[in-house]
Amino acid sequence: MVGSPAGRSRLRALYFTRATAPYGEGPLYHHIGLYAYRRRALDRFVALPPSPLEKREKLEQLRALENAMPIAVADALEMPGPDVNTLADLEHVRALIASSAP
Repeated sequence: MVGSPAGRSRLRALYFTRATAPYGEGPLYHHIGLYAYRRRALDRFVALPPSPLEKREKLEQLRALENAMPIAVADALEMPGPDVNTLADLEHVRALIASSAP
């Protein structure tokens, strides 16, 4: 994630990429991907067709950014747990949750 400062421990997302970015000195951020939408914004987002950058990077956040939908980013102090990027990842997390249920 490439961002611009927008307050204490907050950034305004400028770009998302699977590559290391931006180039040069300074902090690098790992995108975790926890989202909260206003219903109207979510309705608008899902009605939009996939964008050119979204197709190229395979990151749906770019659809929002290319359509002037702001994304605020918070700096997490630690990684929250396993990634969920594939169906297999989702099944793994579901199994973890099921095994910890009372």
